[in-house]
Amino acid sequence: SGDSDPAYLTVFNNQLYFQANDGTNGYELWKYDGLNAPSMVADIRAGSGNSNPEDLTVFNNELYFAAYDGTNGRELWKYDGTNAPSMVADIKAGILSGFPRDLTVFNNELYFEADGGTNGDELWKYDGTNAPSMVADINPGSSNSDPSYLTVFNNELYFQADDGTNGDELWKYSQQTTVIYA
Repeated sequence: SGDSDPAYLTVFNNQLYFQANDGTNGYELWKYDGLNAPSMVADIRAGSGNSNPEDLTVFNNELYFAAYDGTNGRELWKYDGTNAPSMVADIKAGILSGFPRDLTVFNNELYFEADGGTNGDELWKYDGTNAPSMVADINPGSSNSDPSYLTVFNNELYFQADDGTNGDELWKYSQQTTVIYA
């Protein structure tokens, strides 16, 4: 008895991917092809612990998400549809978590909020090849700007952030300009 609590439903390679709990392996990455019974893709955090794959987002023909493997904290992962899911980068080294979230594709790059361990929660990007990098330290120093609700509009990336002076306000970013207060 109990529920599997499926969440973060995302279509990738003509299949439905989601987070679910089978009562044995904890919350893990699952898929459903529309015909056969849903199946677990991988037990990312082995055993009954939860990897909690969240923010499933398709980018560069791969499925990206945040997950916790029990060793590296909550970090950015990817799945190509064939091989086992793999961690993209340990954004905040060791067991500490980078907490990538609000994954959003913009101008052929993956943008998200994360904490690299030095500048707090700031805006980051990943181009699919090089290591993820911080776009800007909106709230200077170790304070968090907490960029949230990333949304693409008129070829610019809009989000809410706090620069430490004005509170949570509307910000935008384009590849032609730096991050600016909208």
